[in-house]
Amino acid sequence: MPLSIPELAKRLNVNESRVRQLVHSGRIRGQRIGGRWIIEESDAAQYRPGKPAGRPLSERSAWQLVSCFWDDPQLHSALDYFEPSPLEKHRLNERISRLQNSPGPLELLSAWLANRAEKFEFSSSPADIAELREDNRVRPSGVSHPRSGLLANSELEAYVRRDELKDIVRDWLLVEPAPGKKPNVILRAAEHIPDELPPLLVAADLAERPGVREQQAAREILWSIHAHQASRDVGRTAGSMASRLRNP
Repeated sequence: MPLSIPELAKRLNVNESRVRQLVHSGRIRGQRIGGRWIIEESDAAQYRPGKPAGRPLSERSAWQLVSCFWDDPQLHSALDYFEPSPLEKHRLNERISRLQNSPGPLELLSAWLANRAEKFEFSSSPADIAELREDNRVRPSGVSHPRSGLLANSELEAYVRRDELKDIVRDWLLVEPAPGKKPNVILRAAEHIPDELPPLLVAADLAERPGVREQQAAREILWSIHAHQASRDVGRTAGSMASRLRNP
C-alpha cells in the first residue's frame, strides 16, 4: 500500500521534514503524484536508518567537486560559473582527499551530491524515449550515459537546465507516473548544465540505484577516474582507492 509523507514519518518515528529530506536525497525512493509524495511499501522497506556517510553539499559545491575529477578543457570552460574561491578550494582539496581514501566512496559520493540537482520522475510514451534522448536540451546520465555500459532503451535518465524543465515536460507530454507504476523518465534540473557531464556525476546517478549492475558500473567509473588521475600524477594519495572499488 502506498504511503504518504506523514504515514511514513509515523512508521519511522521521525518528523515529516526528515522524511522529505530522505526522499529528496534519494535514500528513500518516492513519486510525486498530484503535488504529493507517495512512497511504495517496497521502497520504504529498503531504507536502513543510520548516520549518512557525509553531509550534503550545496548545489554549487557539488558541481565544484564533480568538476575537479576531470581535466576536459571544454568541461571546465562550461563550469566557469562554479570557479571556487580560495576558501572553497581548500575545502575541495579536503573533500577530494577524503573521497580518495574513503572505505565507502559510493556512499560518501551519494551523500555529498544529494543536492546536485532537483529530481523529477515522469512517465512518457515508450515510443518517444529514443527521440527525447536526442533533444539538445537533454544531457543523458546514469543508465542512459554511454559510460555506464548499460544504455537502457526503455527509460531515460538525464540532466536539464532548471529554466528549460517546464518546456521539456510540455513539449514531450511528460506526466506523473500512475500510482504503483515506475517512471521511465528521470530528469534532474540544475542551474548550469555543461554539454559533457563530468564522469563523477554519472557515477553518482548510478550509485543511487540499488541494482547490482548499476552499482558496479558506478565503481568502474570511479576506478577509471582514479586511473586517469594516477597516470597524470603518480604522487597523488589515491593508491588504495582502486582496490577498494574493484573489490567492494
